[in-house]
Amino acid sequence: MGKIDRARRKQFAAHANDIRIRRLTTGDNVEAIAHAITLELPELLPLEAWRLAHGWTRTEVSKRLDALYEQDGLKAPGISGAHLCKWEHGDVRPSEERIDYLCRLYQTSPSRLGFGTDYSKADVNHLQQAGLANMFPRTNDDSQADLLGRLQSARERINMFGLTRNFYVSDLALPLFERKAVEIPVHFYVMHPYCDSRVDRYRLEPAEASMEDPVRYTREFLRPLYDAQERIARVADQGAGFHVWTYNFPCAFAVEEIDDACRVMLYGAGKRGTEGPVMVFDQGTPYHDYFNGQIRFLERLATQPREPWRSKGLQVEPVTISLFEPGGVRSPTGEDVSEWVDVND
Repeated sequence: MGKIDRARRKQFAAHANDIRIRRLTTGDNVEAIAHAITLELPELLPLEAWRLAHGWTRTEVSKRLDALYEQDGLKAPGISGAHLCKWEHGDVRPSEERIDYLCRLYQTSPSRLGFGTDYSKADVNHLQQAGLANMFPRTNDDSQADLLGRLQSARERINMFGLTRNFYVSDLALPLFERKAVEIPVHFYVMHPYCDSRVDRYRLEPAEASMEDPVRYTREFLRPLYDAQERIARVADQGAGFHVWTYNFPCAFAVEEIDDACRVMLYGAGKRGTEGPVMVFDQGTPYHDYFNGQIRFLERLATQPREPWRSKGLQVEPVTISLFEPGGVRSPTGEDVSEWVDVND
């Protein structure tokens, strides 16, 4: 790469700030924003992209690095903006100690900052050995930002399994799922609106939930997912696509498999689903293998159902237009309620 003059650098910084503001409004986290900056501005190296994704000046980065050193009982290095500039432009490589502190500052790995070895493997504690990459006490803004960031960065597959996530059909999430489904497979496994297991789960909710009514659930949740499936079927690359399935058995947790990570949300008795802890497990551990195995189980039931599950009545079926047509939606008593669901909504 040729030398970039100062005026061009200022243009890059302004462009990066526009990307940051735009991505923040859609709920992206810093990692997703940094990735977007490097995609739109390939002239910038990752280290600079991460600083711009935070919206920090080099002076702020220097002060924050000083604070980390002081927390460790060490003398603050007082790294100059000019020196940080040389690191960010690839003119000088920081020492391993400085790289370590930069990773701590940005809460990421050397590889994502452009320096190679994964920081997460350097100092392994029992939680890292378990592959616990992140944890949230409940569904909140931070957990939603984590989900959006992972979806934005997905490169191989997206599998969503659970009871109901209204967030999936929100203006923030559904367009993102659709964009990804053009290039990679995106699958939703959601509970059938009239199966007994769904009725039992909502009996455990502390109060009436917004999607407890199966007619509303079908109209406001399943129908938007089905419509997205139909839109993407016309434009998806080979091997990609948007697919929606229903299942008819109990679940004690939701699993969101995004590439090689599994986000797990627990369903507790007397608690709303969004009150359950959210844990994120990385690949290569028994914990990840267990939850990843739940997705593979659903895939087998969907494509190759076999004993003993078939004779036990377990079903994973694709959502088709028949679910929204007269006779397609029935109450637990057998009453046809599909007239309550507007097919044209």
